[in-house]
Amino acid sequence: MARPLAKPEPEDDKGTSSILPRSDPLPSAVFATALMRRTLSLLRPIAPQMVPLAVCLSLIPVIVLSSMFSGWYVWKNVAVGWEIPVYLQYGDGVSPYAELSLPPLSATQPYDISLHLVVPASEANFALGNFMATLSLYTPSNKTLMTTKRPSIALPPPSRRRFLLSSSPRLVDLDIPLLASYVLGTSKVNARIDIGRRDEWKSLGSGEGRELSVWTALLRGAVRRHGVRGLVSRFPLTFAVGSSITFFIVSSLVLAACVLPAIQWRFSDDETATDLHSYEGNPKEERPFRTRRRQRKVVASESIHKTEDDPVDIPPAFTSDDYPLKRRRSHTSDALYDSES
Repeated sequence: MARPLAKPEPEDDKGTSSILPRSDPLPSAVFATALMRRTLSLLRPIAPQMVPLAVCLSLIPVIVLSSMFSGWYVWKNVAVGWEIPVYLQYGDGVSPYAELSLPPLSATQPYDISLHLVVPASEANFALGNFMATLSLYTPSNKTLMTTKRPSIALPPPSRRRFLLSSSPRLVDLDIPLLASYVLGTSKVNARIDIGRRDEWKSLGSGEGRELSVWTALLRGAVRRHGVRGLVSRFPLTFAVGSSITFFIVSSLVLAACVLPAIQWRFSDDETATDLHSYEGNPKEERPFRTRRRQRKVVASESIHKTEDDPVDIPPAFTSDDYPLKRRRSHTSDALYDSES
């Protein structure tokens, strides 16, 4: 009777898995570590010189930008003259007025402030006579800095010879000085301007209210130039460029004073190390010094032998047999001897 065939047993997976190679990450880590150490060993001799140089090169753009900013800051903050238009409000108050904000000013720079009016050359304006121009300066927090009033008058232009095609001027310019060499003390200032009279000229003529007719109005601020500030305000671009160059030179010198000693110190250390290595590697150079020391010792010993004195015979010491000893008498025995006698 035929026996059933035995089924083939499956091979052990563990055996096959042990035969197959494994991907071990350890060799790659060792290789990376070795490569890093090799790189560090190559860079170590030049690192003391490269680090200060890299710091210096990285700070050069910062110095350039800082120099440009210093020049721009000087040019931006130079006190210059200004001029702003004035828009008068009619019918809102007793006299025409205008409220305006002055441009950013220098808090310590003196200014000459004036009001420039262009009025029509009409008989109504000429007939008004004197009128007042009032200027009030105050801060954005409504703190009054000062108030000034100046009188003025509109006069007809002087008569001149008229040519065939010429005509009389239709506008008259008025310059009213309000402040002279005034220091504001702050950079942000608001202003209020009033033109006219409080009584509206009702006390004149038939008692009708009158107003000054104005074509255009400008508030001007001129810089009072004196001292160093005056020179800077007169030549702002020149001083801005000069400040940039000066800042760049000073910053470069400071950077060089901080970086160059570090590089020089590193070089001196390297030279000292090389001298020590050369001294240790060549011990033969020490022999001449040793021979010289030995020669000096020999010469010194010879000089010592040469300077020794001749031998002298010393007599023998005396013994008790040659000279018998005598006993000294005491004071008590002498006293007894005298009493017996």
